[in-house]
Amino acid sequence: MDKVDRIIAAARGAGLDGPVEITPPAEAGTAWTVAQTDRRWPVRLDQVAVDPADARAVNEVRWESWPLLAQLSKVGIAAHMGELFGVANQILLASLAGGLVCVIVWGYRMWWQRRPTRAGHAGIVGPAPARGAWRRVPRPALVAPVLATAAVGWALPVLGVTLLAFLALDATAGLVRGRRRQRTDGSPTQPA
Repeated sequence: MDKVDRIIAAARGAGLDGPVEITPPAEAGTAWTVAQTDRRWPVRLDQVAVDPADARAVNEVRWESWPLLAQLSKVGIAAHMGELFGVANQILLASLAGGLVCVIVWGYRMWWQRRPTRAGHAGIVGPAPARGAWRRVPRPALVAPVLATAAVGWALPVLGVTLLAFLALDATAGLVRGRRRQRTDGSPTQPA
């Protein structure tokens, strides 16, 4: 039996089953690493270090001992890449991508029907809401959406930063438009 077979046998004896990845040591005389690579549910990502001299497991890292955030990160990445539940996960991701494409196309279509150059022709969907219409919504009804948006922005920082940039740009555009209107007709400025 050659060295690799002995190392695999030692890893199997330590409880690693399914597909594994074997990594030789960087330096001679140190342990080989054997790691499970099965990302299906339930996740099997245990690792053992095997001493090549006597083919025994000298160290173990079990999935259960990983910190919760590390586990969630690993499972989230596997789900995002379509590896977690196999074909079902890939179909779900393709459906989600198709849905996003539809939402984007419908959003541009709605904007086209309400575009500013079509004054008086609001189309089938009706006129766009007036700027600042959200101020008429009762404050308690705004709490949950604002908190949910803040939580999503914190959990997905790229989305959060992009949303903040959009809100800053929209507020700036509202201020500029309000000042122009005030200069031309003398009406008071209403911030967004």
